[in-house]
Amino acid sequence: MAQRSAIDRARSALHLRILALQKRASEKHRAVMILIGGNDRLGASELANQLHEWFDARFVRLCAPDLHSAEVTQKPFLWPYWNQVPSQGQLLIVVGDWVTRTALSAAQGELSGESLRKRIKGIKNFEETLADNQIILCKIWIDTPGKSLKKRLREARKSDASDWVVTVDDEILTKSKGHDVAKQIRSSSSGKGLVWKSINGTEPKHRDLLAGRSIVQQITAGLRRQPTKVRKANGRPHGLLESATKTEPPTKKEYSQQMAKLQNRFGRLSRLAAKRGISTIIALEGVDAAGKGGVIRRLVAKADAAHYQVHPTSAPTIEEKNRHYLWRFWNKIPTAGHLAIFDRSWYGRVMVERVEGFARTDEWLRAYSEINHFETQLAEAGDVVLKFWINISKEEQLNRFRSREESPHKRHKMTKEDYRNRKNWDLNQRAAEDMIARTDTPHAPWHVIPGNDKRHARIMVLKAVCRALSDRLD
Repeated sequence: MAQRSAIDRARSALHLRILALQKRASEKHRAVMILIGGNDRLGASELANQLHEWFDARFVRLCAPDLHSAEVTQKPFLWPYWNQVPSQGQLLIVVGDWVTRTALSAAQGELSGESLRKRIKGIKNFEETLADNQIILCKIWIDTPGKSLKKRLREARKSDASDWVVTVDDEILTKSKGHDVAKQIRSSSSGKGLVWKSINGTEPKHRDLLAGRSIVQQITAGLRRQPTKVRKANGRPHGLLESATKTEPPTKKEYSQQMAKLQNRFGRLSRLAAKRGISTIIALEGVDAAGKGGVIRRLVAKADAAHYQVHPTSAPTIEEKNRHYLWRFWNKIPTAGHLAIFDRSWYGRVMVERVEGFARTDEWLRAYSEINHFETQLAEAGDVVLKFWINISKEEQLNRFRSREESPHKRHKMTKEDYRNRKNWDLNQRAAEDMIARTDTPHAPWHVIPGNDKRHARIMVLKAVCRALSDRLD
């Protein structure tokens, strides 16, 4: 029997190390994302296949976004990656990563100036968000010299097995300009301590060995990494919501007239937005019995049912708990021209999870900037983002609870949790004030709606939505 070569023995030993490290990461409930980027897409695909063989495939998924599909092009840039974020104990291999995509766009002149700077900042924030939430990032950049790459591409074009993977983009990052652009973007977009390992891709077996060893090192370092410490800000405003309860209610006649006018206007605007491919995202927040459901029913009364979706947000499932908390909202982002309404939203992280202790202090403090980055990406993709806090007094809430208990059509809405939550009224108000103060931005503003009078609240929400859509469509 022929003796195995030194590199084959090294690869076999690496295989065992990889399996052991994967088991260790799983036991620690850590997710792993392996990015394979660079100028050699064929080599990246080969490496991904080899890694899939080395790791325990039961816990591995591949992510290779179809960059030309409508689903990807009509969503924020990072959507396909957020949508695929692995759960605890799982491993994701990404081919077609966010940096290679950005470098290709920049080298072709499709992305430059302020747009490029925003993209780079968004990538850096994304990587640090993943790492701070205990997701281990491994980054391998395959840098195959131009002469070697051209030879491989010629061979691939002649092969029935791999000619499909060759495109006109494959030599862009090999050229001098493209290579320099990729190197600069690779460096400037990396999160803190999350550097790319550059590997020569000329010889496949050697490439895979070096990549595998680097991945072992990066996973080992990731298991030791601690989340970035977040300081608790002081001096946040108190009493922000105290004045947002009293208002002059409209008469029944005024309400009916205004509501009919606003509903018809919103119907027209939403259909025009659909034709122009403009998506709208509305987050409705407020204490129990604030009237969110009533607002939603009036808002969509004249909308095309094919163009909107209401997402009631309840406690996360086991699958959702095992992923980053924003994952379940990223996969509900509407397609172009559609409307998504969230009856409670991602702000649960800094509201109920903060008050009830479901999130550690460092986790909900970090969430303010994570949410701001999330909403920034939505706005930069051209989405209209609106957030409403419907504010009612503690006395009005109690009146509505009693009214619900007396009504056979509303009694089902009441639970023991509703009364238990009232005990945390002051804590919830404080959390809401912090939330509004720290996440009110020009591209995703908060609208605090006085809600003691339901009719007034409904009119105010519809007015704000119509105004935002009209401004966006002009």
